[in-house]
This record gives sequence, C-alpha cells and structure tokens, in this order.
Amino acid sequence: MNKKLMEADVVVIGGGASGITAAVAAAEKDCSVIVLEKGSTTGGAANMGMGIFAVESHYQKAQLIDFTKEDAFNLLMNYTHWRVDARLVRKYIEQSSDTINWMESIGVEFLGAYKYFEKSTQTWHVVKTKGSNVPAERAASNMFHALTERAEELEVDIVYHTKATKLLVEDGHVAGVEFVGEDGEKGLIECNAVIVATGGFGDNPKMIQEYLGYQWGKDLHSFRIPGVEGEGLKMLWEAGAQRTAPVMELTFTTPGVTDVFKTLSETMRQPNLMVNLDGNRFINEEIMNNTVYTGNAISIQREKTAFTLIDDSIIDTYRRTGLDYVTVHHNIKNVDKWDMELEKYFKGENIESSGLSDLHNDMQKTQRNIFVADSLEELCEKTGINIDNLKKTIEEYNESCTSEDKFFFKKHKYMKPLKGKKYYAAKHFPAGYGSLGGVKTNDKLEVLDSRGVKIPGLYACGTDACNIYGDSYCFFMPGNTMSFAVNSGRMAGYNAIEYMDSEEFL
Repeated sequence: MNKKLMEADVVVIGGGASGITAAVAAAEKDCSVIVLEKGSTTGGAANMGMGIFAVESHYQKAQLIDFTKEDAFNLLMNYTHWRVDARLVRKYIEQSSDTINWMESIGVEFLGAYKYFEKSTQTWHVVKTKGSNVPAERAASNMFHALTERAEELEVDIVYHTKATKLLVEDGHVAGVEFVGEDGEKGLIECNAVIVATGGFGDNPKMIQEYLGYQWGKDLHSFRIPGVEGEGLKMLWEAGAQRTAPVMELTFTTPGVTDVFKTLSETMRQPNLMVNLDGNRFINEEIMNNTVYTGNAISIQREKTAFTLIDDSIIDTYRRTGLDYVTVHHNIKNVDKWDMELEKYFKGENIESSGLSDLHNDMQKTQRNIFVADSLEELCEKTGINIDNLKKTIEEYNESCTSEDKFFFKKHKYMKPLKGKKYYAAKHFPAGYGSLGGVKTNDKLEVLDSRGVKIPGLYACGTDACNIYGDSYCFFMPGNTMSFAVNSGRMAGYNAIEYMDSEEFL
C-alpha cells in the first residue's frame, strides 16, 4: 500500500505546551510547519496549569520584586550541584522575560508574578482568565488557545488524531517522519528538521516502573495525562539519541481527597504532626508547603507512605484563626466546609469536580485515605501505624509544643499538640505531574547521539528534554516546568530555522 506523502520544512511531533510553541516560533520565520498531534486538542497537560516562570519581567519590575536573572541562574545551578547543562539553563532564564512579552503580543494576559509558597521566589506568572482578576485553575489553557490561533494564522498545519511512528535519519541527518492517521492510513512527511515534544511517559505505568521504580496506583499516584505514553522518547532512542536517566516531577497526594475534597485536603496538608507506618516523625512538617521536598521524604519511608495527624482541638484552632498555609492554587483559607466535606466523604458522595480533580480516575476517587477515630488505638488499627511508637512520638511531640522542637527545629508557631478526643489522619503517597527528561540535547536543543555529537536537524524540547532540575524539581522557582516547555519549544523552533539557513544545511 502506498503511503500518503507530505512535505514541510519542519515537523513538530506533539502539540502540547512545547510543541505548539515550537510550531509558532518556526512559522514566524516564514517556514512551513506540520504538527502531528495524536489527540484532539493542543496544549496537552499544560492546559491544567496556571502560569509560567519568568525573571525580570515588566510585572516583576512593577511589583518591585528583587530577583534577577543572575539570582535565578545561581539558585538553580547550586540546587542541582552544577550537574545540569549550565549553558541551556542560562539561555532559558535569559529568554524567560521576553517570552512574557511575546505571549502578550499574541493576546495572552497575565495577572502578575506570584509565589507558590512562602519560601519560593515570586516567578510564577499566572495567566489571566477572561472576566476574572483572580488566579484560576486551568488558566494556562487561555495561553495555548492563543498560541493555537496564532499557529493557524501562520498557516501551520495541525494534524489531529495522527500519531508519529518513526523518525527517518539518512546520511546522519533527519529526513522525515512516518505517521499513521486516525483512519489507519500510513504516511510519510519529508522535511528538513524535526522537533520532538511528546511530553514524556506519565501515562505509561510500565515505563514508570521500569525507569522510575514505582508501581503506579500502589506507591505512586501521579497524574496520568491521557496519551502521554513515551512514544516520542522511544522514537528518539531508536534514531540513535543518547539517553538520560528520567525522573518524576515528584510531589505528594492523598488519593481520593487531594483536588477533590479541597478543605479536607488543605487542612491535612498543614504543618502538623506527620509520621510513617512505624509511628515515627521523619520530617520537619514546616516544609510541607514545598510539596517536592515532602514527596521526596515520603518516597523513602516504608511502603512509600506517611500520615498527618490532627485532632478536634486543632480543628477548633483553625476555626478561630484560619489555616496556617494558604495556596494560590486552591485558596482554602479556613475550615468552614470541614464538617460538610467530611460527611460527604464518608458517605461516598461526590463534591463537584473541577480542575485537577478531573484527572483522578475512579480507583483513586474511591480509595479511603482519611481516617477518624475516638482513640489512638482505634486510629492505629485503621491505619496500620505502630501504636507503641506512635504513643511515644505524640508524648515527645506534645512536650515539644510546650517548649521547642529540639529534634527537627520546627517553628514553635506551628507546634500544635494532639489532645483528642477525636483523631483524624490522612494517608499520603508520592505523586507527580509526569516524567522529566530521557533524551540528551545541547544548549540549542539539538538531540545528541551516544557519542555526544548532534544529529543534524533533530530537536527535542519540553518534558522529553527537561534535564535541568537534577533529581528533584526546583519548586523554589514556581512555574518552571511549563515555562521550560514553552521556552525550550520557542528555542527549538528558532534554532531549527537557523540550522536550515546555515552553511551546514546547504
């Protein structure tokens, strides 16, 4: 059977955050672009997000935020112990503020620059939702809608429900892409450059276990964005690309509660006592609003699980004072809905879903990970926590509440004793937004082979090429993952055109 034959200067595989940005960037340089998107929409997982990282933007200058590109570069390089590509990091950070201007030029509006938690930097540029002046879940979808409209204006050919199947490399350089359409018809696109932006393998439990060591649904409850199954990485590896060790953008979650019962979730994510199955503290709970650090700490406990514990006296305190930690994301400030949500949770009734809750599957939503008990003995029977150790831990913790936390040095204002009579526990697991990395590139996002030599005309960007955080996402500069996707896509698009205009291509 003859294959359908197409031609383009650049083929972009994947129309997510990085791919649609790369397509617009390349098309702005007057080249023909085809995007192969196996789903039905652009933006991918980033549609669930809210904004992007940038440094020295006009918003930050207007808000008198004293955080420079030099500060950002040094923070990230020291965070990763300089085990990442410093040239790529530097170029990414340098471009970030201009990308805000570039987005605004195509109609994207931003609310300003925000922190995500108290000790983070104010780098998160939250996209404005039409008709609202407050941060909103899924706000970033407006940005990708604008990018898609811009791509269509530039006559980018976005081919939906179409899956790339093979990269063609001839005489050491990229020559084309094989694909299969929704109707099963196979085709070939002859091209001068290919940009792979397929989003990692967050929806592939087999790859998650093979490369990350987690059993999805058992000791990892990450978001599974439909279709993000690692095909792009596999195509790159088959084409000779050098592999890097992927990581998970790790956080933590309470399956069936987080993003669904938001008051329950946010209350049980306050800096109160956290223990493992052995009944021992293992963390300064003050860091719980840095969900990356908390996820890391939970991931090395027995069965990769942990529990936060509170009682009625702590709930009563929150009724008077409000919660200690309030996130921009959920904006839950008090426990006014605690009783209502708790009742609905144990009755198995649903709270109206919105935002990230739509990504939880039925198995996650029906799990029971909130526990209520009239005694510590009952609580341990329900949770499996070691009762003897827990009693000792609580005794020591309550004593510290009267003086100071000499073990983990938690600030006294967060030390709330457990007195009973009713106890509440939430069971937490590692979670995440997806995989990061898997293929080696240089600072131009050109894919490198096993020798570290570029494969001419082949680029990777976004999650597939996101190797800049080391072993843990740098939550101190929020908005980073989506921003790297957008900025690396923009860089890859421009660099692909630069390659085609070079003597090397000619």
